[in-house]
Amino acid sequence: MKAASITKKHTCIVGIGNTLRSDDGAGAYVCRLLENVNAANVTIITTHQLDIGMTEELANFERVIFIDASLDEDSFSLKPLEIENNPASSSSHQINAGMLVSLARQLYTTETRFYICAIGAHNLDIGNDLSEKTTINANEAAALITKWIL
Repeated sequence: MKAASITKKHTCIVGIGNTLRSDDGAGAYVCRLLENVNAANVTIITTHQLDIGMTEELANFERVIFIDASLDEDSFSLKPLEIENNPASSSSHQINAGMLVSLARQLYTTETRFYICAIGAHNLDIGNDLSEKTTINANEAAALITKWIL
């Protein structure tokens, strides 16, 4: 009898951020836009912060795109996630994407390709709406990701 092979899921998009802190909700905003695309073989997850419990699930995808607000970006960037041996968090999240990916690679044999989409944030005050500049950045990021996943 032949052993069943595990088929990897295609793409996972993870929107990170607190939607009650204005621009910090940019990741969730982009995910809402991408849900309207209805792309086949795409799983979309939104979360206030990353959790080590996500490592096994994320290791089962061919590629994972993390989307998060960034005070270090003026507009947005989409690039492969660089993994450091001892990644430090530059955000308010307990575990950043680099730490989660490093852990996933240590625990599971995975060839998952990980990317980070950092969206320039300008206002992290309490509020439900993105600033005008961050909305523009998020819309442009969503358009680029849509082209990439279709």
